[in-house]
Amino acid sequence: MKIVTAEAMRTLDRRATEIGSIPGVVLMENAGRAVFEAIVARYGSLRGRDVQVFCGTGANGGDGFVVARYLHLAGAWTTVCIAGDVDHITGDALVHFKSMRQIGIEPWPSPSGPVFVKVDALLGTGAKGAPKDETAQLIQRINADRSPTVAVDIPSGINATTGSSEGDSVRAALTVTFAYPKMGLFMGAGADHAGEIIVKDIGFDWDTLENESPYEWLQARELSELLPRRPRDSNKGMFGHVLVVGGSKQMGGAPVIAAYAALRTGSGLVSVGSVESGHGCPPPEVMVTNLNGRAGALVPADLPQLLKMAERADAVCLGPGMGQEEETQSLIRQFLRESDTVVVLDADGLNAVAADPACVRERTAATVLTPHPGECGRLLGITASEVQADRLNAVRLAATTYGAVVALKGSHSLVCDGRIADMESPPVSVNTSGNPGMASGGMGDALTGIVGSLLAQGLEPWDAACLGVYVHGSAGDKAECEIGESGLIASDLIQRIPGVIRHLQKQKESE
Repeated sequence: MKIVTAEAMRTLDRRATEIGSIPGVVLMENAGRAVFEAIVARYGSLRGRDVQVFCGTGANGGDGFVVARYLHLAGAWTTVCIAGDVDHITGDALVHFKSMRQIGIEPWPSPSGPVFVKVDALLGTGAKGAPKDETAQLIQRINADRSPTVAVDIPSGINATTGSSEGDSVRAALTVTFAYPKMGLFMGAGADHAGEIIVKDIGFDWDTLENESPYEWLQARELSELLPRRPRDSNKGMFGHVLVVGGSKQMGGAPVIAAYAALRTGSGLVSVGSVESGHGCPPPEVMVTNLNGRAGALVPADLPQLLKMAERADAVCLGPGMGQEEETQSLIRQFLRESDTVVVLDADGLNAVAADPACVRERTAATVLTPHPGECGRLLGITASEVQADRLNAVRLAATTYGAVVALKGSHSLVCDGRIADMESPPVSVNTSGNPGMASGGMGDALTGIVGSLLAQGLEPWDAACLGVYVHGSAGDKAECEIGESGLIASDLIQRIPGVIRHLQKQKESE
């Protein structure tokens, strides 16, 4: 599903009115009804329940007036509070304000008391900067009450394009957004404040409008189409050979985790190339080659053997646990220059190329980079905080600088394809699977193995990265549902990868 900026959505709204001949007052009616229906679907019957609706004086407030009318007609005890002077309500919003009053709903200056659910319709996608005065006070009141909040289109106080919050902003349990999800729901504070996101079309086929947004929301239905087919007469040679190059005396677990994840993602063969003390105890299904190395780490003298191993592999996972000794870092750069096998580069592999982007950019074979914010910062020569402040720009810059597919890990991981040098706005996909329990050691190594496995099974780098981050996050979600967030480890996630893939396969078969 496409994701749009606030500016792009305003253009689409205008074109829907012009081309579709649908009056704005009708779109507003449909939007308010869609929010009401979402509230009922989530929280059940509202008859006799206290519901508070907080409205601004603009279009978002107009949506709120419609919600309030439907709530009242459904038997809810509905209180409406308006931020600002009601004399400033105009246009379509005024039509619905009058309709709301005609059925007996009058705005209250300051609602109080226990409430079942709240509706945030204060500020819409066009709002910028910190909320002021009465609006800021009402946002504080909304957040102070522990009952759930449903946001209309976007939580008030969140920038619809950047996700930033320059002042007070609503924390929603559910956001009902219209036509297309807004980029700000996935970035910065927006990702934390939006809660569950539901997209409603509000009575118009938006896909009939030209929408060249380069942003995409990764969803199971589309991703299921990328799964490799497994015929009845399958054999292990049909599902790819993954080579994991990594490990050191100090970090033997990382390559094992990557190899284990590759196996669970469906690879026919998985090998590990490491020093003898650098690979822990891999599963018995993994083939291990012990290289000579030096002082417990791989060194340039191991390059000829690694290149031969890579020739027999369909994809290489390079970097997990390799360490940052200069000789090891030199080996990584040399391998990238001389190997023509597709590579997933992670961890110490990323550190090795930060000072030499050309060893990635000039490769004949594709490269997928999977940095966390700190590693992305090193790739770009900035801080992790600067990456997090503008993740969208950071992933694009990393992808175009290195001429690679980049998966920037974190809450709502971003995938960008920077291999087309003359593209002004390279495509970016947003992943929404995953949870805070995945903030533990080894999770990144698991993603490396998943993406490497998908590459070895024949997926294009962009598809492998997009499907990989989704499977990774979904397996983490499955683990969280079964055992909780606290104490969730990479092995828990890896064990649940086959179940996620099975679910995707069933979706594919049902279509």
